[in-house]
Amino acid sequence: MNTIAERIKFAMEVRKMRQVELVQKTGISKGAFSSYLSGNYNPKQDKLELIADALDVNIDWLLGKNVPMQMPTKGVVTGQVSPLPYVFYKEAEYLVNDVDDTYTAYMPQYSALIPRFHVIVNTSCNEMHMLPLFYRDDSAEYYDCPADLTTPERHQIYTKDFDSIGMYLEPSRIIYYGIDRENCKPEITTLAYSPEKGCYEGRPEALSLPRGAFQKEIEKEALFLENNHQ
Repeated sequence: MNTIAERIKFAMEVRKMRQVELVQKTGISKGAFSSYLSGNYNPKQDKLELIADALDVNIDWLLGKNVPMQMPTKGVVTGQVSPLPYVFYKEAEYLVNDVDDTYTAYMPQYSALIPRFHVIVNTSCNEMHMLPLFYRDDSAEYYDCPADLTTPERHQIYTKDFDSIGMYLEPSRIIYYGIDRENCKPEITTLAYSPEKGCYEGRPEALSLPRGAFQKEIEKEALFLENNHQ
């Protein structure tokens, strides 16, 4: 997803904004906007700035650069930069059947937008499967299920964009494909959202059927880890 047209359409989907609304907000003619969305023409700088402002996105991201979709914002009270949510992009590599939706989750990291997870969403079950993308220099960081998910408020780093992929916080489940560091074996963790605790908690009794493609990937990573520990 590197063209301006693709990124404008993706941002419109995330913001739940129709073309007619963008035309009204930007003052750009309907015909010109249609030509941008079709990819026949790219908007000039002044028009691109209007579109970026209306969609509340980083103009450099619209231009196809590897940067976060949104600029970091500072909290009103703390003045510190608040964490950006994961952004979900449509993907097809791990499509299991015609019902499932597949995505790549991009994480703001190193001042850029980095692909970090393959994601399968089963909207009928309100269930998400998360498989880390293992890079040789930092794979170990993703062997464990993220502690943020089981911490009140911190889970929002992962769930803030749920609406854009058809997920609902209550009652949702997340199946995380990790690795047990001690025995170098795949470790699949099932989490369910607890409204009482305001975060996710482990639910081993509610194990879902693992996705074959994800299980194979985690088995390969576990084998790599085991071989390199010998």
